[in-house]
Amino acid sequence: MLSKPFSAPGSPAIAWLIFLAMLSLTWLSGLFIDAREQSETAQQETADRRPNILLLVADDLGYNDISAINRGGLATPGIDQLAAEGVIFTRHYADSTCTPSRVAILSGRYAERSGFRPVGNEIPNEFPTIAQRLQESGYRTYLTGKWHAGEARRAAWPDQKGFDAWYGFLNQFELSEAPSPADARGRRPRYHDPLLRDNGGEPVRRRGHLTDILTEHTLRKIQEFEASETPWFIYHGFLAPHAPIQPAQRYRQRFPDTPAGAYAALVTQLDDAVARIVAAVDRSNTLVIFVSDNGGTNAQRDNNYPFFGRKSEVYEGSYRTPLIMRWPDAIPANLRLNDIVMNVDIYPTILAAAKLPPSTGIDGMNLWPVISQNAQLPPRQRSWETFSSNVNSLSFGFLSQEGAWRLASHNGLAPELFNLRHRPNGDRDVGANEPGMVAALTPLFWKTHHAKSTLAVVEAPGASEDQRFYTGFDAMRTPFRYGFAIGLEVGPLPDKELRAAIGQQRLLAGQQGHWELRYISGHGLEWQLGESRLRDPHFEPGQCNSIVLTGYLEPRANLAVRAPRSVLKLYSDGFLRDFSSDAAISALPSGRQLETPTFVNFGGRAVFSNMLLSSFADPYTPEVAEQFAGYYRSAYRDHSLMLADVRVLSGQLCRH
Repeated sequence: MLSKPFSAPGSPAIAWLIFLAMLSLTWLSGLFIDAREQSETAQQETADRRPNILLLVADDLGYNDISAINRGGLATPGIDQLAAEGVIFTRHYADSTCTPSRVAILSGRYAERSGFRPVGNEIPNEFPTIAQRLQESGYRTYLTGKWHAGEARRAAWPDQKGFDAWYGFLNQFELSEAPSPADARGRRPRYHDPLLRDNGGEPVRRRGHLTDILTEHTLRKIQEFEASETPWFIYHGFLAPHAPIQPAQRYRQRFPDTPAGAYAALVTQLDDAVARIVAAVDRSNTLVIFVSDNGGTNAQRDNNYPFFGRKSEVYEGSYRTPLIMRWPDAIPANLRLNDIVMNVDIYPTILAAAKLPPSTGIDGMNLWPVISQNAQLPPRQRSWETFSSNVNSLSFGFLSQEGAWRLASHNGLAPELFNLRHRPNGDRDVGANEPGMVAALTPLFWKTHHAKSTLAVVEAPGASEDQRFYTGFDAMRTPFRYGFAIGLEVGPLPDKELRAAIGQQRLLAGQQGHWELRYISGHGLEWQLGESRLRDPHFEPGQCNSIVLTGYLEPRANLAVRAPRSVLKLYSDGFLRDFSSDAAISALPSGRQLETPTFVNFGGRAVFSNMLLSSFADPYTPEVAEQFAGYYRSAYRDHSLMLADVRVLSGQLCRH
């Protein structure tokens, strides 16, 4: 039997085999390169793809209300799962009440810049909201639930602030019907069968529990938006666990029949809602942010343990709230960070995730370097303010730059000092032992207060060469609602005006159709606002006069304890010349009236603040119970009351 002949190297058969092998290697190599290129392309597409963004805002949920932060907190498996898949910031500072916190989140700026202490008119047009920035870049934007970030004008509602549409309520008081005229209690929030608006329409009663209604609505919106290739931003504002504590019955029956049991039921319902909403989004391409607007009330349980303080106060527990972010593959899982972060940081962090350039002039800082690169944020100080018209003073909290000290003035009385490095829970006042630190931090607070109060209006030439116009920040520049101050540098009047003014009037400044400041020869100044007229007989037309017109116009709103009280004051060269403790203003400007410029004639100029200003030389009558009135009168007499001093604004005028 003959065997198959042996093929020597170089024979045609061997050459053919080598050729086939090389061809296979080339093909396999091509497949590998193609797969690698496809993988790199997919990775680049993922990196270039802008995420959907879901922002969940709880209401009055304290640091101790979720088990993700405190093991002794309430059982919140849904929120815990969110935290386990992302990053939780254990030293996050919000605000002490609902509205300023929401304004800060939406604008990326401290709420006082928009005049919220805690109430205010609106987020000014000069501060574009995060929804506006995203909307302009092609995002679909939607709000479900609670707005409460300015409702005075229709122009301040969500659909005018960057949201394509919205469903919910402007504030918690409109969830129920207006009471009868005989009922002095005012409107009250409620969860059961609430009144809700659909894209700004009139409130309509909806059957069911508020948390359920809002959750189902957001789930439908997510399903609708996920079917589109357009990136989306949904802001879901819960009312829970804000008072009244009214969980759905199916949750209430699972807990003891106690106030603490009812609260736990409401938080459990909130937790389930969070879990359902988070489960509905595309995990691979959705940034989820969960935050609470302020500390808990401590009414049913110790919401803010281990920190001292509660909602509406000025202490550590008032401001420390949960903040969680999750974005699989972009954010590390199960990461706990103790960096000092603020709710204003949410704004630039969202912009960075959406691959948008940062906004200029905001207070927030982008947290992505902290999350992804273990970077350190620059140290920064932070102040919070609350104005009380009842006692004409500021309550404030002030956190030192490195976060080691908290200065706190509760109800406007003498500041306390807390060493957070030695006692992080902030429950022991050491001010008596550290007078130097109190003395150092107090002027720093007032400096930041003044900076946050000053309006960056636009100055332009007026109709004549000696006239100036001021525009911008309309609802704060214009005496409209809440605090305002207009500083005017007036005079000297030209000689020809002085001669012509004998027995005549000269219009010095004003805002057409709203207010006027006149010089009446032989009588002095007259400021007219509405039906109110304040006068200054000491005006010197032949020299520069530092005039401050200031006030606090209090609307009826939801006041139930007392009637509104509007204060007006006219200062000249730092002295109170005239005032009204209950100004007669029957019609405040609205709509486009606020946009009219403020003018100053005869070469004068103006500066603007969003605060009522005062002096310790003024008459003082606190509107408090008589057992507390003595404290305030005494603090006013010894100048220890935290008072926004008119001299700071007046001192900027007539310097030359």
